[in-house]
Amino acid sequence: MISAQYRIMVALVAQGDERSVIQQAVLHTEKFNAQLIAIHVNQPALSQAKGAIDRKVTEADIKSRFIEYGESITKTINKYTDDIDLVILGHRKQTTFKSHIMDSIDEGISNIVSCPVLVVKKN
Repeated sequence: MISAQYRIMVALVAQGDERSVIQQAVLHTEKFNAQLIAIHVNQPALSQAKGAIDRKVTEADIKSRFIEYGESITKTINKYTDDIDLVILGHRKQTTFKSHIMDSIDEGISNIVSCPVLVVKKN
């Protein structure tokens, strides 16, 4: 029986505070000899080229991420998780006020995707 390759998706905001998220993505990719898929969701008004990462990965590879366009970050990421074994997300603590009135994006993703989610504290 041939098993399919383990697939990990790392969702990045690309604001420069995701070193710990990238480190965990690389660590898990190497540990499980997995395929790494990086995704960054932009709102439709922000246009950039698309590309994908599916080989031995470096930090530079992750920074040249796969970009998708969508109205909802949570729903757009969920659209690509059908064959993903693990999603890795970053989390930055919200203010108390903001946390009382709305979920963070990482909570929304954790609630909707069907695979395990690893939430990593951002630097």
